[in-house]
Amino acid sequence: MSLTMQSSSATNNTPLIGIDLLLSPQTHCFTRQSAPSITLKLTLLSPPSPRAGAITLYTEQTPLNIRYALSHRGFTIRDLTTGQDLTNTTFINNAQRMACPRLRVRGCAEEPYFLTLHAPPSTPSSTEAQKPEIVELSGPFGRQGFRPQPWSIVQLGHEIDEAGNPRNIRRSRSVTGVDGLEPGHEYEVSLNVEELRRSVMWAPVPKEDILLESGYRGPGRNLEDYAWIRDRPLNFRVGTVRVRILDEEEQDNIK
Repeated sequence: MSLTMQSSSATNNTPLIGIDLLLSPQTHCFTRQSAPSITLKLTLLSPPSPRAGAITLYTEQTPLNIRYALSHRGFTIRDLTTGQDLTNTTFINNAQRMACPRLRVRGCAEEPYFLTLHAPPSTPSSTEAQKPEIVELSGPFGRQGFRPQPWSIVQLGHEIDEAGNPRNIRRSRSVTGVDGLEPGHEYEVSLNVEELRRSVMWAPVPKEDILLESGYRGPGRNLEDYAWIRDRPLNFRVGTVRVRILDEEEQDNIK
């Protein structure tokens, strides 16, 4: 089996990745049972070299993992009504993975976090610009399995039960997506670019060139064994999206 690895010397430029954000719907009311869905649309705007048609990112503990980002300040949220930047939830994970290292083997738990982006196809004979491939990542913009609560409840560390009564539980007292926002306010949401550049590992090859065959147990199977490019953080061009928090449900949304 070949364990050939791609080194950073095979690339000329630092790739540029564009990320657009979409919220659906772009309003939220705390009478709703679930949070809006947020979608990240990724495109490879500039490949590392003319010959490199794809790059692979490893996204597990990065803002590109939406569930992780919500609890590790992967998103930025600005209150446009007050002009303030909000403090997002941060959980400190003290669990050690030494006994169970992350792998780069097909079928492993880490495989979904290998994300390949392809450059636009090269067509020298065409005068029209080719559109880059778009990869979409989606998830709820709030805590998994919990109904979002307004800031007046979140700051106390409370939840509202099915009868509408507050109950004291162990939970974050910071903003987690729409959980902890204030009715009557509008917010601008983006990704933490500094954290993206710090945390996303990349390589100038498709993920098929990184992942080893299913069941492989030999040397080089650990995630860190691969020659990820670490000396040049990726460049990101990240958009924003707005969400408006309603005092009460709009008539058009009442079924």
